[in-house]
Amino acid sequence: MSQYILITGGAHGLGLALAKVHARRGDQIFILDINPENGQQAVRTLNALGGHSRFIQTDLTSAQACRQAIDEVISTWSHIDRLYNNAGIAGRICKLEQQQDEDWQQVFELNLFAQARLTRLLLPQLRQSAKAHVTNIASMAGLLCGSHTSIYSASKAAVIALSEVLQQELGKEKIGVTVACPAFFQTALAHSIPKQDAKARLAVEKLMQRSPLNADEVATIIIEASDQGQFLCLPHRRERWMWYLKRLHPGALYSLMRKL
Repeated sequence: MSQYILITGGAHGLGLALAKVHARRGDQIFILDINPENGQQAVRTLNALGGHSRFIQTDLTSAQACRQAIDEVISTWSHIDRLYNNAGIAGRICKLEQQQDEDWQQVFELNLFAQARLTRLLLPQLRQSAKAHVTNIASMAGLLCGSHTSIYSASKAAVIALSEVLQQELGKEKIGVTVACPAFFQTALAHSIPKQDAKARLAVEKLMQRSPLNADEVATIIIEASDQGQFLCLPHRRERWMWYLKRLHPGALYSLMRKL
């Protein structure tokens, strides 16, 4: 049976990869994204794969724009089966002393506040589904925090915390929650790193190129975890074992990370 799927940041990268999997299942898909050209192209791609997709251009950092987008969704659908809170940016990758308040605000507005806002606004539609599920896209950076990533890591750690709370609150209503924490893989995330952090952007791009997984593979792993009702999804094997090491022996993990 066709499901009703909403994906933020669904016009490119991981969001589009998630949408492709659901399109092949014949699902109904709403993608929310700020880029109109990418959004329209994504709709054509998804419909060619067998999906039934729609695109809404919206700035997820605007509470008013979010409400307008949600109004359009609920005027079209009576319920939502799956919500993927995927949209996010890297922001500044630099030492804390080089950062400004607005750098933190920009990243948290999209990476955290938008996820909380959309989930809250869509709860009535999720409650109308027989098997609703919320999947929040965090990052291994929220579990394994490296130097110069204080803003991004803090935002993703907050997403993990939010997801843990939602798991408890929504579980009572039989609404599933998954939080996915992928490591580096090839996306456009590095493009959101400001020009003044050019060296950091280059380093991130190199790490993405070395990833053993591509966006389609990561998307498949995340969707399988959501299908199975798995809470924590760690797609990358090496980083998954590093997280296990952190839990068992934090000092050993920090010694290892300083050598990387």
